Amino acid sequence: KLHTPLPPLSSLGLSFALSPQRAPAMPLIGLFMKATMENIEKIEFPETTDWTLDVLSGNGVDVRERVTVNAQDEVEVPNSKATANFTCKFEGSKQAATISIVTMSRKVECRDLKGQTLGVYSGGARGQLEPIALFDCRGMEPTRWYPVGPFRVTAVDGGKCFEDVDLREAQGDGWCEYDDKKDQPVGISELEFEFKVVK
Repeated sequence: KLHTPLPPLSSLGLSFALSPQRAPAMPLIGLFMKATMENIEKIEFPETTDWTLDVLSGNGVDVRERVTVNAQDEVEVPNSKATANFTCKFEGSKQAATISIVTMSRKVECRDLKGQTLGVYSGGARGQLEPIALFDCRGMEPTRWYPVGPFRVTAVDGGKCFEDVDLREAQGDGWCEYDDKKDQPVGISELEFEFKVVK
């Protein structure tokens, strides 16, 4: 039995085109971390932090290792009026790829991170990854983080504040110091991280 073909959806006033606001949207990629902390209240990542990253081109072919992205840097995007915190051009690409750090002062709607505080890690729920940074990525994405810092670490109970901390040791044997203010050992170990697309 033959069926009468349906009229085109456009003639019924229906449309499945992306709205103008959604079409150009680029992913926001969050950097999440967790670590085991001994007598540590929090780890702070100031807005002046140098984020050292490996980045992958949008086509998934080229990798740039150990690039530095800093929220204080403002670079003009070639052939555009826009600026970014980091730009580079991959072979075969017509446009420059960019990364910008999303700071708390920028108005960004991100329901996945609602109620979360960026720039600080306090241990949170046991075993849970917490967001510490958010990147607006266009034409590339971060794949690896090198926690070289400098970061700020504060001991519990009003203890000592350690400046210019490099957390690479926390990925291996662990970062250890002594809080002479409160007469206690402090340490960070088992540092893990993960990049996730957030919406």
